[in-house]
Amino acid sequence: MSQVPMLASSELSPPSSPELEVSSLWRDAQLAAAVIAVTGHQCGGVRVSAQPGPVRDFWLSMLEQLQQAPTRKIPSNTPTDRLLGGMDITESMRLGKPVLATGVLSECHQRTVVMPMAERLPKEYSGHWCAALDSGKVHVARDGLTHTTNAAITLIALDEGIDEEAPPSALLERLAFNIQLDPISIHGVDDTAFNPSDIKRVKDQLSLRPADEALIKLLAELAASMGIHSTRSLLFSVTACRAIALLLDLPETHEEVIGSVIRLILLPRATQLPQQEAPESSAEEQEPETMEENESQKQTPEPPLDTEEMVQAALATLPPDILTLLLSRAERSRQRQNKAGNAGHLSQDKQRGRPVGVRRGDIKRGHRVDIPATLRTAAPFQGARARWDTSGITKRGLYIEPADIRVKRFEQRKSSVMIFVVDASGSSAYQRMAEAKGAIELILADCYSHRTEVALIAFKGESADLLLPPTRSLVRAKRTLAQLPGGGGTPMGAALQAMHDLALSVAASGATPSFILLTDGAANVARDGTKSRSAGTEDAMNAAKAIASADYRGILVDTATRPSPRARELAGALDAVYLPLPNASAESINDSVRALGS
Repeated sequence: MSQVPMLASSELSPPSSPELEVSSLWRDAQLAAAVIAVTGHQCGGVRVSAQPGPVRDFWLSMLEQLQQAPTRKIPSNTPTDRLLGGMDITESMRLGKPVLATGVLSECHQRTVVMPMAERLPKEYSGHWCAALDSGKVHVARDGLTHTTNAAITLIALDEGIDEEAPPSALLERLAFNIQLDPISIHGVDDTAFNPSDIKRVKDQLSLRPADEALIKLLAELAASMGIHSTRSLLFSVTACRAIALLLDLPETHEEVIGSVIRLILLPRATQLPQQEAPESSAEEQEPETMEENESQKQTPEPPLDTEEMVQAALATLPPDILTLLLSRAERSRQRQNKAGNAGHLSQDKQRGRPVGVRRGDIKRGHRVDIPATLRTAAPFQGARARWDTSGITKRGLYIEPADIRVKRFEQRKSSVMIFVVDASGSSAYQRMAEAKGAIELILADCYSHRTEVALIAFKGESADLLLPPTRSLVRAKRTLAQLPGGGGTPMGAALQAMHDLALSVAASGATPSFILLTDGAANVARDGTKSRSAGTEDAMNAAKAIASADYRGILVDTATRPSPRARELAGALDAVYLPLPNASAESINDSVRALGS
């Protein structure tokens, strides 16, 4: 298998005309709609990256026109009972036995489903969608009953995410196409290039034409060269390529057909550009060919497609910002996973938070009763309980036993507060404070992007002061940091006690505290204000042990010119990560901060 040549940056330049770029995006969007109308659930669906607007609405209406069937909207936060199905309370009570109701996924069998705000799909729900897309079925095991129904759906995931917001990667893996509609204005939208008769014609022809082995090898080669090793992506590419060829009335290996598959399926999944081949040896270094070899080469047919020209053509039709977005998507997904450490911990709650199911419970303990779940539990036993009732009193209500009670379970992610404790004493301020401020500013920006509150404590002289209470204001935090004064002694014990008190207050409010201590570890002022190195060190170590016993996660950044044994010892007492600033960049410190919650 030959490698696809790596393209130079100059070869990736897009067309000079913005109108041409936009028209290319719209042609790809039209083509994706037509292929989905032809193949249906065989290609999973389409990820539509676009904000709400007339262009997106026009594309959805075009898809309905091609399919000659309306789509159905299912919100991304649809609960599991409604999505998969559960017990039908009315029928169960009428018949006196458990009866399962059909979920919306089964109701949408052989239909196209539109999911608005797919970037907000909870991870615990995404597995149900992925299972339906993989198998075309829904398996329900509820209340002692099991049931399997058909749910072959085609999913249109409307991605309205900003910055790094995105639908779950597992879901995107099961959607063949990725289209971008935001760069397109309504004035650049024209009528569809296809009609329902084209869709019917291609469906009939596609079922009669088997996949070509040469096409599969070509697409496998292209996928491997882009760092794509998913079999699912290859199957999508083969199916789409055959459909596109029939829609455009072109050979399956035609440059336009393969280029469309690259832009719509392969590029959004690419983790690398094709590797560059070694330069060919010069004509002088090559062995002379015989006349017979030349004649045989003349008789050998040319390959149907120049892969280098094909990749160039596919990339050249994309605007530069779109190309950058597509090629970096996999890396950004990994970064999102690494950044998850800044989030607060999950905690169980009786009244508030995200619902995570039901369980048996007691009303007296402050739980919220899940009435539908309670009725579902009691419904199958109504007939039997009525026969067992020996009171002689005709009962119009339900027979509810304490064992039937089901209460709601909630899960709430706590907010996170990062406490910065900065040594502004003479031993640190004048030597390394500039570098320390640079590291803090980078961390502050990352905390802000993940909605983590920050607080700032500075210590010098004889006391430690809370300069900035917990806040999400990046501007205020940077302003306070810039105005941070320096000079004086190092009251380490007072600083650690102030940090401990603030952490206790944060934890009492339901948030998750963590800390970053920037110091050289040279304590020389006791908590009572006495200038004594031994007393100051003792107070600092006692406060550090108290913080360690509270199990707060933190980092100590050694701001000394050289790694200090005192700072390392203090980090050990705090049970914190030790990072010497001479050996740590602002980026490495920031990475360590992200790992605090992992």
